[in-house]
Order: sequence, then structure tokens, then C-alpha cells
Amino acid sequence: MNGLLVMLDILRARRGPQDLPADPALAVFWTGVAVAVGLAIGVPMYGATAALVMNLVDVAVLFGFVALALRFQGFVGRQVQSFTAMVGTGAILGLLMALLTLVAPIDPEAGEAPPLAVLGVLLLLGWLLFVYGHILHQALELSNRMAGVVIALGFVLISSVITQGVAGVVTA
Repeated sequence: MNGLLVMLDILRARRGPQDLPADPALAVFWTGVAVAVGLAIGVPMYGATAALVMNLVDVAVLFGFVALALRFQGFVGRQVQSFTAMVGTGAILGLLMALLTLVAPIDPEAGEAPPLAVLGVLLLLGWLLFVYGHILHQALELSNRMAGVVIALGFVLISSVITQGVAGVVTA
């Protein structure tokens, strides 16, 4: 329960990844939550196989990104905590996104979404970028949080391109 409270504080930028234990089991737990939430969102749009592959690739890209960024800055010892913070906060915001799609369903076949869903997704994406930026600011000891947000935006774009590319291969 304490880990959830820390994760919620990270979502509010009140704490950082350094406040999480460097526990690989906790990282595995939040990775499982993230994949389960990703499946809840992705299966209706892509099917079970594609959604599973996309989520696993997304988590792998996140892990690789965190490892490379920390190695580049010389903070290898922060990898487990930083990855756990990013995958955990992403899972919680993903859960909010899944709940939003229940309230305002998106029709993937028609390519339409209710304005409420679009607004909600954009707000959650903005929050995700802010939180990822906060985590990177703390983990990489950046001079300001905005630098973390810019790096987070780059990560989200790269991850999206890679996972969409994989989705195209899996669904083809």
C-alpha cells in the first residue's frame, strides 16, 4: 500500500523516483499492471495478439530508454526506481484512460471519438508528459523540469512510432 501512495505522490509531483525502493519485484508488479491496463485499452482497438505485442514492446522501449538515459548521465544505480516510477505512473494514468473509454467509448472502426473522450485523452497525455518530465528531472538531476518534459515528449514520440510500427507488422 505504501508503494501506491508514493506512486500517487509522484503523479502529483510531490515525490520522485528516489522515494521508491529499488526493488525489482515492485518493478515487475507495476509492469504487469501496465500491461494489463494496456490490454484493456488495446484489445478493443487492435485485437488481443496485437495489443499484447504492442504493450510488451512499449514496456521494453521504456526500459531501454530509462537504462540509456541514466547510463548516459552516469546514474545507472537509479534504473530500477526510475523505471518503476515511469511504468507505475503510466499504468495509473492508463487506468484512468481505460475508465474514460468506458464512459465515452471510442469507435475504432468508424474512426470516431466523442469530444469528451478526445479532451480526456489529451489531458491525460499532458499529465503523463508532465509526470514523466518530473521523474526524468529528478532521476537525471536536470537543471529544470521543462528539460525533463522535452525528453519525455521525445520518448513518447519514439515509443509511439516503434509500437505503431510493430502493430502494423503484427496486424498485417
